[in-house]
Amino acid sequence: MSWRLIKAELLKLRRRRGLLAWTLLIPLGVVGLQYGVLAALHAGDPAAHGPAGGVANLATTLVLLGTLAPVAAVLVGATAGAGDVEAGLFRDLVVTGRSRRALFAARVPGGLALLLPVVAAAWLLAVGASFAFAGGSATPGLGAVLLGGGWALLAAALAYVVALGLASLSGSRAMTVGVMLAWLFPVSNILLSISQLGGWRRAIMQPALERIAPSQLVPGGGGSAVTMSLAVTLLVLALWSIVPLVAGAWRTQTRDA
Repeated sequence: MSWRLIKAELLKLRRRRGLLAWTLLIPLGVVGLQYGVLAALHAGDPAAHGPAGGVANLATTLVLLGTLAPVAAVLVGATAGAGDVEAGLFRDLVVTGRSRRALFAARVPGGLALLLPVVAAAWLLAVGASFAFAGGSATPGLGAVLLGGGWALLAAALAYVVALGLASLSGSRAMTVGVMLAWLFPVSNILLSISQLGGWRRAIMQPALERIAPSQLVPGGGGSAVTMSLAVTLLVLALWSIVPLVAGAWRTQTRDA
């Protein structure tokens, strides 16, 4: 892997205007819409609706980003993993003599270089709004701001690497997006609600992320019904990041050109 390969992957993703638009719109649009609505409600009836800023509303923003930033990550990851195959460019890349492993490895930082700055910008916008519209309510401390931003970035990055690995394995963007969105929303929530699964529910990524959510903003880890130790949490998150990448790298290495 080289900086040239990483820059090439980033450039390929940036040139997809539709993908870039949705990547920007989902995180930034959610934050802008939330504070716009809250500010309008407060301006219309201050007695019934509190200030739009403050730590409580920032906590809501963090939950929203933790839910919707992975959607943008899935779109970017699916495109990075299967875009070359669907466009018929994979063979052209292979015949240049570049290592297939290097081609796959470059997609990890290449896609994250597009995704993570957008998520960070959305979080900074939310932090700025929480102070600007605080109206005398409690504002977040530096620790909460840093931990909240890191948690949102982690949630997006994990969704990206899973989507990247699955797309590289399947060679299909549409299938990857469909499977990932189904897993992130209805399927994982349904599995978490089935108490008969017992400890197996700890293998799902969502409760592991909730376990390490910053307590200053999300007390009690978001109220997850699945209790996990820190060691198990780190193991689950490591497996969710490593296994898809290993599978995607293997498929890239063995795929027919």
